[in-house]
Amino acid sequence: MTEQQRRRSVWGVLVLLAALGVLLVPAAASAHESLPTGVQRIELSLGERSLALTITAPPEGGGRMPVVVLARGEAVPGGVTLAAVRPGADASTGGPVPVPAAPVGQPHEVALTTDGPGAWEVTVSDGAQTARVPVTVAATTPTPGWVWAVRVGAVLGAVTLIAALAPAVRARPRLALALGGVALVAVTVAVTAAVAAPASTTGAPATATGTAPVPSGHAGHAGHGGAAMPPTPAAPATAPMSTTSSGAVVLSARTTSDARAGVPTDLVLDLTDGSSGAVVDDLTIHDEALIHLAVIGPDGQLSHLHPVRTAPGRYEVRMTAATGGRYGVFAEMERSGEGGHQVARTAFDVAGPAPAAAPAPGPGVRDVAGMRADVAVPDPVAGRPTQVSLTLDEGGAPVTNLQGWLGMAGHLMVLGPGTGGGPDPTDPASAFGHVHDMAPAGPTGTYGPRIAFDYTFPRAGRYALWLQVQRDLRIVTVPVTVDVAPESPAP
Repeated sequence: MTEQQRRRSVWGVLVLLAALGVLLVPAAASAHESLPTGVQRIELSLGERSLALTITAPPEGGGRMPVVVLARGEAVPGGVTLAAVRPGADASTGGPVPVPAAPVGQPHEVALTTDGPGAWEVTVSDGAQTARVPVTVAATTPTPGWVWAVRVGAVLGAVTLIAALAPAVRARPRLALALGGVALVAVTVAVTAAVAAPASTTGAPATATGTAPVPSGHAGHAGHGGAAMPPTPAAPATAPMSTTSSGAVVLSARTTSDARAGVPTDLVLDLTDGSSGAVVDDLTIHDEALIHLAVIGPDGQLSHLHPVRTAPGRYEVRMTAATGGRYGVFAEMERSGEGGHQVARTAFDVAGPAPAAAPAPGPGVRDVAGMRADVAVPDPVAGRPTQVSLTLDEGGAPVTNLQGWLGMAGHLMVLGPGTGGGPDPTDPASAFGHVHDMAPAGPTGTYGPRIAFDYTFPRAGRYALWLQVQRDLRIVTVPVTVDVAPESPAP
């Protein structure tokens, strides 16, 4: 072999190594890139306020934890304070950070600090009530050996390959081939380590109560529902905490003062496990809340609220009943582990006159919040999928500036017929459902003019529906009464 042929062979080997370094190493690294810092969003009905918190998890081992506070609905005088404390600790020990009153829709960011890994609580206080949002700070994890193999192999391969391609080395074919061999071995080690790495590259820390990450987007339609359990008495507050039981949640409700029509009162909810009697404190954030609460009065009005966690297994929310009578309470939640999605129900009484409820209008056109709302429920038949739609316009122009709420374009609450033939929030026979329109947002990040829900009415009879959307950070509710025909028998 001539000297020129030998040099060509060396060049061929080096070019091959360069191709391997470019094609294999980056591909292996991209397959194991770490996840971005987790962000979770949670809605809170704190006193008279409706707040949305966006919490950015601190780095492993603790540190700075940014929290963005956004007010929606009606402006409330005064501010709130936020703190990061260990579970159960007094909020004052966490160096409370004040959040001054701000116009609705104007976010305010504060920086909290965690000094170590493990379970924490973000407290939000308005001076009268303190919400406790559980979060988890991941512990620092050592770098796995295979990661070091990929890093060292990639660096060594790159360095030796560059050296082998240097003009002075190319003039010495044996040295160039030796360096090329080292580069080949280094690249092979890196690629082998990457391919043989475990499927999960960053063992996710155990998720504590309410710390499940919340997806930032949705697609398609989905819903929750079903007959919830009848009211049951409260379990003793001293029952042990439940962290692994997957029994049905038993819900009890009481008010902190005598509930009267037109007077604000705090509704206290206690959650216990139906199998063990233990306090339930393993709820995870789903659809941007720990609990989605529907309170339906005898007048047919619905309040969609998000109670704040004030202690393990205890949630509170302030509400003002429009009339006297018995109110149905439906709590929708997600338990960690095998508990899954559940809807628990109970009821409480409000003193005062209880006028007979007039059913809401049926499908068709009506004026709501300054808009023309057209509700369509075409020929609903029990047991068959039906699309319930809401189309909005204002002054003859389509409304296209609806904002996402709880990560979705809209919500549909459904209450089915009870033993009396019509929807009754205090009758266990009246099935409750909650359906979402999770269609993607438009080019400007907003929704409208049409919001649609897919739902299958379980049986024939009269149903109460409430369609909900958000505009200008205010919730618009459209009540509708629908009569569902029985399914025709097969010929």
